[in-house]
Amino acid sequence: MDALCASEPEFVKECVRPFSFVHGDRLAEPGAPIEYVFFPQSGLLSLVVELNTGEQIEAAMIGRDGALGASVVHGAPLWVSTCIAQIAGQGLCMDAADVVALAQRHQSLRSQLYAQEQYLLVQAQQMAACNARHHIPARLCSWFLRAHDIIGHGDLYVTQEFLAQLLGVQRASVSLIAGALQDEGLIQYRRGRLSILDKDGLAAKACGCHERLRNHQRQQFRADTVESVG
Repeated sequence: MDALCASEPEFVKECVRPFSFVHGDRLAEPGAPIEYVFFPQSGLLSLVVELNTGEQIEAAMIGRDGALGASVVHGAPLWVSTCIAQIAGQGLCMDAADVVALAQRHQSLRSQLYAQEQYLLVQAQQMAACNARHHIPARLCSWFLRAHDIIGHGDLYVTQEFLAQLLGVQRASVSLIAGALQDEGLIQYRRGRLSILDKDGLAAKACGCHERLRNHQRQQFRADTVESVG
């Protein structure tokens, strides 16, 4: 969002509008036209793949400093993924046509939005490999860390049922693993509220996907503008 505001501050001020979302809100549907570009400032959005069974498997996360719909700048007229709000938050949005016009006039903005789309692709590729090869406990620890990076502070509010759906596993598995992590003093998880008590200890149990994505993010984005996933 900083790159957007820096391009033409007065134009952006006239065109931008606030938006908010709560858990379960759907911001994008495959095949629908991209009418807005969203810039979350808090909360957590998930790009998910929906199966014929109704299951939703997470492919990528978007949080503060991220963008949803930036592909429209590079000629994509339609959404290709479902986006649901995972953790309530708020942000800013602009008409897609206005963002496209700005990006055409400002190479730096166009580059930043391209980097956002590339990072979503990297996440999707990494998650495909993670889901195929890594064990559930390591995947869950990695998810906790990734989500915590996005939120930046405070607790996470997410149910075991929703976590199980995003990871493509049974709810009982999430319950058992979360209980074991809590017994070890790494997290506290009660009634959908997750507190990370020992981030280093949790990282020791996570698969390498969390750190790999963090390293890629640091390389792809300027260190002074991006510190969170998304």
